[in-house]
Amino acid sequence: MTDRALLSQISQDYYLNKLPFGDISKKYNISRYLINKYLNEAVKNGIVKIEITENSHRNSQLEHILQDKFSNVNFYVVQDDINNITTSTHLSNFAAEFVGELLQTNNKVVGLTWGETIYSMIDSLKSTPLERVKFTQFLGENMKYNSTAGSIRMVERAAKKVSGEFLTLPAPLYILNDIVRGGLYSEPSLQNTLALASHMDFLITGVGTIRSLDSIPIWHNNLNGIFPSINVKSVVGMIFGRPYDINGRFLNQGDDKIVGLPVSQILQVPKRICLVRGKSKYQAVIGALRGQLITDIILSEAMAYRILNEHTLK
Repeated sequence: MTDRALLSQISQDYYLNKLPFGDISKKYNISRYLINKYLNEAVKNGIVKIEITENSHRNSQLEHILQDKFSNVNFYVVQDDINNITTSTHLSNFAAEFVGELLQTNNKVVGLTWGETIYSMIDSLKSTPLERVKFTQFLGENMKYNSTAGSIRMVERAAKKVSGEFLTLPAPLYILNDIVRGGLYSEPSLQNTLALASHMDFLITGVGTIRSLDSIPIWHNNLNGIFPSINVKSVVGMIFGRPYDINGRFLNQGDDKIVGLPVSQILQVPKRICLVRGKSKYQAVIGALRGQLITDIILSEAMAYRILNEHTLK
């Protein structure tokens, strides 16, 4: 049992004096992990009483710890619930509120990728008329036609939620033939979408792994052609259709087969929001954080703890 006086002092410094974890760590010569543990213990023992006026389901202490380690990224850690299903529901609801607030100024261009997590967030969005909001693809179709979470379906579903507009990119995610791919960019149907996408106010994405790409038959059968000069063992994650390593370095920049905006342009989007469920993609998330591929991330407590443990070890 930790000394109540110590718990009280640390709690005062954090909650009343607003000291960051780094300062508290130096003052008491303890790790950030222990600070988080002691603050939780102080709440359990009644030393600290927190009145919640809004059911936010967030762990602000973990957010501060992560912010100390990755200062260029904003963290939103959703508390784990009794099972993965209810945790995922809380995450989708918070993400929908977060995105909903960003959309309130109405005149926004929003880029979307694909995936079940983004689909669930869109499903949780409030149906509010925002006619001047435009959702757009900025990458080609991922060709996962047996799923409701394909890229074309994302922008259409999001636009329907807010009575906004949507633009699609009528092309596959990858085209191996350089001449054919280059010629597509002169097509008006692509030019219109990419012109809008180049002015995105923010984008929403998930992170994947090479396995997620390998699970789509057309890409599975042509993986060597898509990434002709890559050692797949060095790939920890996929974002914006591109593979990257544990330090967030894209591995295919010399031979990019993507149809869509180039990486350099995507990384200029001022707000790049990443949604992550569970904890299995922790290496992909660590790479994205280290490479500053995203600016904001909404994740579960389980993922947050896994990131802290693995990032500290490496």
